[in-house]
Amino acid sequence: MSEAYSYLLPSVNSAFQPIVSLAHLTPLGYEALLRSSINGRPCSPIEAFRRAALVDRTGEFERECVRCHTGQFARRADHESVLFINVQPEVLIHPVHGPGLIADILGCGIPSSRLAIEVLETPLPRSQTLVDVANQLRQHGLLIALDDFGAGETNLSRVWDLRPDVVKLDRELIRQAAMSHRNARSLRRLVGLLHEIGTLVAIEGVETETEALLCLDCDADFAQGYYFGRPAPLPENGELVVTGTEHLLEDFHSTERIKPIADLVALQPYREAFRDVTHAFCMGESFADIAPRFLALPLSIRMFLLDQHGAQIDRQVESTDHPMRKQSRFPMLGRSKGANWSKRPYFRDAVSHPGEAVVSEPYVTSGSMNLCVTLAACVESGGVRYVVCGDVLFEELGSY
Repeated sequence: MSEAYSYLLPSVNSAFQPIVSLAHLTPLGYEALLRSSINGRPCSPIEAFRRAALVDRTGEFERECVRCHTGQFARRADHESVLFINVQPEVLIHPVHGPGLIADILGCGIPSSRLAIEVLETPLPRSQTLVDVANQLRQHGLLIALDDFGAGETNLSRVWDLRPDVVKLDRELIRQAAMSHRNARSLRRLVGLLHEIGTLVAIEGVETETEALLCLDCDADFAQGYYFGRPAPLPENGELVVTGTEHLLEDFHSTERIKPIADLVALQPYREAFRDVTHAFCMGESFADIAPRFLALPLSIRMFLLDQHGAQIDRQVESTDHPMRKQSRFPMLGRSKGANWSKRPYFRDAVSHPGEAVVSEPYVTSGSMNLCVTLAACVESGGVRYVVCGDVLFEELGSY
């Protein structure tokens, strides 16, 4: 770093926080975190980099931080742990500091297979240069991690562009998921989506046992946060103490889990009523006669009938005076004439399993803007194949 400006910049030191493998409940590695001070007074990483930017030394300061992190880790870490290093995308793509930073990392003495470059959340627009740099890092054997997914500018497009080895979910997601069963279900589906894309998933900001158990239930791969261990200097033996894992699996197996929709106790009366009215329809009763019996249940909101191609037959039968029914903001979506629901997963599932009553995942119905689940069954009546459908208000099913 230039001597002319070094006195203006904060001092640099490192702390390390364990990243725990949820399959093993032991650290697979550590994230290096900046600990800086100005004239002996601690300052935040945000303030430290702000000061570096004021004197146009962001790139040099970033490289100094990385050299500090890798130097301490190389001296003290074991031979398996992975070091996660935060790097700002602007520095990675800088024509001078980018190549210099990569050279610093590759020459730090730690095998590249044990180094994960965390691309920080930033308002930087989509950049082919960043993609090219990420590919270059990968060719050198380095791992790529994408930080703070779900916050700010870190979105699905960046996951598709960078194809990271690990996506780290922003701490706010686990906090909100722990407060709402609905959010918890969404978090589990998000983890599944990222797995389907081809990346491992780490959840940051885990501070309580409830949040740690939820990480397990969502099938996350890794977790990080105060519950498992606070950032600290790496001791001489290279191992930080990890807390909270001793009884975590035992508690996980004995606590209430996120249940499959079809297994929810509160939904069982609706499934039974749906089976009864569907059977009556198969035996020759008219759809207009069976629908009111299903709609007599407190959270049943509508029934509708589709042909074997997904086209809606006649008008749906609705509980129009239901106090929790919302009105669609788009009047056309309330029309049944001309609607075809073959794109819906419940239709495809029902057609694939004729005679069985299937249950959809929760979704917002276009006709009323309510969060519902749809019960559907592909059956025959009078020699004609139909798909019978019934919507149930999901948000009011209680503790789901």
